[in-house]
Amino acid sequence: MSTVKRFNTGREVSGAARCLALLALWLASCAHALEFDYLPGRPDGVARGMTLSGVVAPGDTDKLLGLMRRSPADAWSALGRVELNISGGDTREALLLADTLVGLYPHMVVAADCAGACAIVWLAGAWRVLPKGKIGIEKPPPFVSPAGAALATDAPPPYDPLPDQLRTYLIKQGVPPLLVEQVLASGAGSVYWLTEKDINTTGVWPPYYFEKLRTNCPLLLHNNEAFHALRRCAARLIVSQKAFALDRLLAGVNDPWWNENRDIFKNAPR
Repeated sequence: MSTVKRFNTGREVSGAARCLALLALWLASCAHALEFDYLPGRPDGVARGMTLSGVVAPGDTDKLLGLMRRSPADAWSALGRVELNISGGDTREALLLADTLVGLYPHMVVAADCAGACAIVWLAGAWRVLPKGKIGIEKPPPFVSPAGAALATDAPPPYDPLPDQLRTYLIKQGVPPLLVEQVLASGAGSVYWLTEKDINTTGVWPPYYFEKLRTNCPLLLHNNEAFHALRRCAARLIVSQKAFALDRLLAGVNDPWWNENRDIFKNAPR
């Protein structure tokens, strides 16, 4: 896998921050809204995967939850392969979307350049695949006070929790801490494109999942048999955890398929 390292340093943000944020909001509204689509193809008619395409915007996590609640069988199967074609968007919503997906242990696939909100969602995968393209970590835009908010002229800048939230998430998902600090110290909107070394260090699995694999599954040796044995073990390992997470998201949903299968999934060997 070949990647290119590129780090764009931005100017320090001044009073133009509000204009930049409003411009980004306007551009997002003009872009293709995020769409969630199931990939058909299984003999029983259940989805074989899911695609996320477009720009992440506030409310998209609720849209995904609504989709899952309408068809739990499709949601369960589709998380086996989530294909991303996200072209940017709101960092806060991307973190919320990623937090929802993390507990469901999705298999994330990106086959093109993926930066900002796209990279955040890709990192949520328990199995992260990058057959081609690059992953870019982006520093979010500065915090902008709500319109009409009264601030004293000598008041310190308002605290923005987003950088700390992004830092915590990226490190939890395996991005090297020094790299995270480098990104957050750059100019707003700067993108760091992960090198091959960075991606190898970040890993195919997030650290907490890798630890589960290391202690419960056979070693990954350099042969196809060992690779497939590890994949089978990984699949068994996450079933019960995925079931508990999905059951929480489906609270109040009376779905015959889920009612019949959830206890089977929850009691799967760990």
